[in-house]
Amino acid sequence: MIKWLTNLIVTSLLFFPEEDFYALPRDFGLASEDAVMTTRDGVQLHGWFLPAGNSGTYLVFFHGNAGNISGRLGKAKGWVERGVSVLLMDYRGYGKSRGDIEHENDLYVDAETAVQWLKEKKGAGESAILLYGESLGSAPATELATRQAYKGLILEAPFASVPEMAKLHYPWAPISLARDFQFDNLNKIAKVRCPVFIIHGTTDETCPYAMGCQLFERAPEPKELLSLQNGRHNDLDVTGGKDYFDRPYNFFKRATGPAPSPEG
Repeated sequence: MIKWLTNLIVTSLLFFPEEDFYALPRDFGLASEDAVMTTRDGVQLHGWFLPAGNSGTYLVFFHGNAGNISGRLGKAKGWVERGVSVLLMDYRGYGKSRGDIEHENDLYVDAETAVQWLKEKKGAGESAILLYGESLGSAPATELATRQAYKGLILEAPFASVPEMAKLHYPWAPISLARDFQFDNLNKIAKVRCPVFIIHGTTDETCPYAMGCQLFERAPEPKELLSLQNGRHNDLDVTGGKDYFDRPYNFFKRATGPAPSPEG
């Protein structure tokens, strides 16, 4: 009972899901396919697959802790316009996805389910998949990148760990309360098995710029950091302009070359 109540408090501070969509892919001129998938623990998840022709490169977008996939369509469109097909997925409890987040492992399971859907439905191998982690999404993206050699890892406004974030935003809360939600990006990123690109605003009010720099220092080569002057937590696509898309896109072209053609 105590553990249940503790986790309820922690999840209410970490996650802010919304069920209603703000927009649909067609509002952005994007073709789409509903991606419905079931996790290994029986939870049904929902996402949108946004095709970009037959480029053979795919990006799986793991969003932040608020809203749902509909708020990330503008970011996805920038990649589709560059010939990269995008899978936007909602974690359990967000958008049309069922279930509730009760442990950090739930996000890792949801993330691996999205990647598996892309492999099974689109014939994408790891060498053709970019993992994109926005804020909270940096945790499942980094976790997956330690397991397999993907085409690359992109982190937007990432954080070091939940305990470090708690010290900053909830200094009154005992760190022990968050033992089921460590999301320890700082210790994991050195184990990542692919090129790394980090985007961070210098005036980020939520995940301090210094955390992005810490992660960059520990990340393996090849790597690149895009520091956006006066960029805040939620405006990097505006602050960064074309660089927000072009810099990571060109980095991975140099680092890994063109993706192999899809298998199916």
